[in-house]
Amino acid sequence: MPMLGGIPGHPKSKVLLTGGTGFIASHILDHLLECGFDVVVTARSQAKGERILVSIANAPNVINSVGCKITYAVVPNIAEDGSFDEAVKTNLPLHYCIHTASPCQFSFSDPVNDCLLPAINGTVSLLSSLREYASSSLVRTVFTSSSAAIVNPPNHRPVYDESSWPDDETLNWDLAKDHNTPGDTTYRASKKFAEQAAWEFMEENKLSWDLATINNTFTFGPLPRSLEVNGRDFKVNTSNERIMDCLTGKWSHEIPPTAPVFAFVDVRDVAVAHVRAMTRPEAGGKRFYVVGGFFSNAKIAGVVHGLCRAKQQGREREVGNKGKAVALCPECVMCDDFPKNHWRFDNTRSRKVLGLEYTSLEDSVTDTVRSLREMGVGKGEPQIAGHWGPDEEEVSMPN
Repeated sequence: MPMLGGIPGHPKSKVLLTGGTGFIASHILDHLLECGFDVVVTARSQAKGERILVSIANAPNVINSVGCKITYAVVPNIAEDGSFDEAVKTNLPLHYCIHTASPCQFSFSDPVNDCLLPAINGTVSLLSSLREYASSSLVRTVFTSSSAAIVNPPNHRPVYDESSWPDDETLNWDLAKDHNTPGDTTYRASKKFAEQAAWEFMEENKLSWDLATINNTFTFGPLPRSLEVNGRDFKVNTSNERIMDCLTGKWSHEIPPTAPVFAFVDVRDVAVAHVRAMTRPEAGGKRFYVVGGFFSNAKIAGVVHGLCRAKQQGREREVGNKGKAVALCPECVMCDDFPKNHWRFDNTRSRKVLGLEYTSLEDSVTDTVRSLREMGVGKGEPQIAGHWGPDEEEVSMPN
């Protein structure tokens, strides 16, 4: 299957990117533009679409010199039948699609209508619109799934890879729709069911284009430029919340337990994974378990406090340079709760097929802290359990 795209010698191609204001989508958008693709992003309102365009206009270095075009299409409710029809029909020809739009929350008044159906129906609705209107030009669709569609808590396997799915006994529809079920369980089920629906759709329809999925785990990294900020009150993605909590003093009395998730990946690696899964012929028809390593809250605290010490010692400019990762605070790391005999992961496919080289935890957290500070978060010294003392009162975080 030929791969069109934003690479020298190939004709310009157009990508439909759903969920354009999302954390992961914002980084995918940056990478698509850097690679020379024209992009149509979907947003739930005109205001959100305009915010994406303004954020790009304020960051001209993102756009490649070949002169990429970026537009948006409003899709108010992805769960409705035909919700993507107009976005597809009015932007032909489309060569690729990356589908990131999906509910990402853990509290629901109605688990079925607030989480499960939007994830499943949104996926099937998009694929149906692409089948009906874009098949003559479309090469591949990449679906943002999750490690939630791979791991099987509490009955973990020794090693996880792309062949793994959660057991039906531990993650099923009856459990997910129950109002008494924890919200994170319903969310995990929505990712499992949505990805299964995508593969079933492809199998049933025998299309001229194919599918790849990205199954990323907890995702840290710099905040999106298009993040809506009202004063100092704004919401970051769920994974980054723990870094913000550490930075803003919520860990002053104790470093909270890390469980249940100890695996992480940097959002910029996730963005590269999507674009390479989209353009590399050998990626078609495959799942990719995108995971960079393990973390704990103690190690996050160790990075944040290590940045303070680097500032105190006049070494802040070294931190973040290649080969100059921050030194973790040893006192924080002593609180590490990473369990013995923890399950392992095999990310060989993502390394070999997509050529990923994963960002370290130290670099990912360092860059996240800096982006939070650019948003005005953590201007004072973060208070971390067991580390607040007179010798550090004048220390501030590096910019």
